[in-house]
Order: sequence, then C-alpha cells, then structure tokens
Amino acid sequence: MLYPIILLLISLVPAGIHAVLNPAFFRELWLDLRLGRIFHYFVLFLFGFVVHHSSITQLEQVSSLTWIKLPLYFIALTYAAVFAIATNNKEDLEIDKITNVNRPLVKGTVNPQRYLRVAFLSLVISLVVAACANVFMLLAIVGISAVYYVYSCKPFKIKRFVFLAKFLIGINSLISAVCGFLISGGKLTEFPIFWIVFILVPVSLMANFIDLKDTAGDRIAGIRTIPVIWGEPTAKLLIALFTASAYIYVYFYFHSLLIGLLLLLTVSVHIYLIFRKPYQEKPLFLLHNSLFLGLILLLLIRPYIH
Repeated sequence: MLYPIILLLISLVPAGIHAVLNPAFFRELWLDLRLGRIFHYFVLFLFGFVVHHSSITQLEQVSSLTWIKLPLYFIALTYAAVFAIATNNKEDLEIDKITNVNRPLVKGTVNPQRYLRVAFLSLVISLVVAACANVFMLLAIVGISAVYYVYSCKPFKIKRFVFLAKFLIGINSLISAVCGFLISGGKLTEFPIFWIVFILVPVSLMANFIDLKDTAGDRIAGIRTIPVIWGEPTAKLLIALFTASAYIYVYFYFHSLLIGLLLLLTVSVHIYLIFRKPYQEKPLFLLHNSLFLGLILLLLIRPYIH
C-alpha cells in the first residue's frame, strides 16, 4: 500500500516544482487546462469502474490499493491533457485569434518553443505515472493521447470531418470507461455491448455541442463541423435531437417510470442550455458530465429500485 501512496505524491512533484519556479507560466497552463474536458474522461473512467461494481455493496469490497488508482488516473490524464491542449493550440492558432482570444499562444504570454517542450515533458510524465500505476492505465493514456493527436494535428487533423471527428471523441471516452472497468477487476470481453453502443453513438453525436462556440473560426479554417455545414440554428436542432436520443437510450436500460421522469427533467434542462442565448459552453459541459455522474448513481442504487 505504501508504494501507490509514494507514487501519488511523487506524481505531483513536477507540477509543484513548475508552479514554484515559473508561477506565471504555470498560471497560463492552469487557466487553459479545460478541467471540464479532463473531468469528462475521469467520469467515464468512474462509470466503467461502477459498471463492473454495480452496487454499493460491491464497492465496499474494493481494496485500498485499487481505490488509490483513481486519483493516479486523474493525475495522468491531467498531464496528458497539457500535451493535447498545447499541440491543439499550436494547430488552431489562427482559429483561436477569432474565437478563443484568451488562449496563451494568442495572447503571447508563453514562449511557443518552451510551451511545446513543457507539453512533451508533461506527456512523458503522464506515461511514467500511468506505467508505474497499472498496465491498463498506461495503455489508456497512450490510446487517448494518440487519438487526440490524430484528431487535432496534421497531417491527419480528423476534426475537419464532422462525424468521424466526434467518433474519435467517442473512442477516447470508451477507452477511459474500459480502463476503469479493467482496473476494477473486469475482463475486456465482459464490458457490456449496451454501454459500448451508448458511448460510441448517442454520446459521440451529442458531443457536437463543443463546436458551437467555434463556428466562425472553423468556417475560415475549413473545418467542416455541423454548425459550419448546416448553420447554427439547424446544428442546435440536430444536437438537441442527439441529446434526447442519449437520454431515451438510457431509459431503456432502467425501464423505471421514476427514472424516466428524472431523465425527462434533465434532458429538458440540457436542451434549454443548447438553445439559450447567449450560448455558453461551460454550463452545458457541466450538465454533460453530470449525465454520467447520474448514471453512476443510478447503477449503484439500481438493485434497490427494482
């Protein structure tokens, strides 16, 4: 038990040193960290964890050694996110000058070469932390980082292709969920097909909401998102339909009138936030993550509902 605790403490040292020696640079990294997106993958990890331990009673039997892998995964994700964000910012510099003017490269508050060096170092730290924690965690971080690079960067830059781009986000979400499932003791062949389809189809489709705030820049850069192709009003309607389909899909898993009413209330708020003017991504992202937090809770209490 001592080893994972030491690993947890050591994993925080690089960030701590950077915060002390380069506070201004560290602050820029922190402000651009996009914790909502990191939390999304961590919540998917927890979701996979709970899919295997599908009741409160089973969770009580999880060992301390397994529990400590949860914060280690979050730390590894965060370091990996620095690499993903920095490389994406480099690729999208011209777009960000229009739609994300507070990004550090746009503001000129970081040296571009140093920014990328720190990004690559963060990826290395992420891989080392994951490798020391668990082989499944290492494979997950490698997979997520590789998919994001293909998604964001040349020569691939798959995010230019509307539905394929969001399918890659779905792949990363599934990787994170499967990682949680395996670390909790499950076997790869046991991960439910129902939840694989859920993550890859309705959840991937509803993820198109992340493009709504970048429409002007994406149009100039030739990135064919739903708002660019069909315009914002039609895009919002489609995203609302995708969102509703995700909630309907969940209802068919539980088949409970009470849960159905709860899902109806939540999806109403979700769709309201899509159409609300002015559009704001943060509350929508919060609700998006809350969907999986709610699913985790429902899975844990499901044995006591029926």
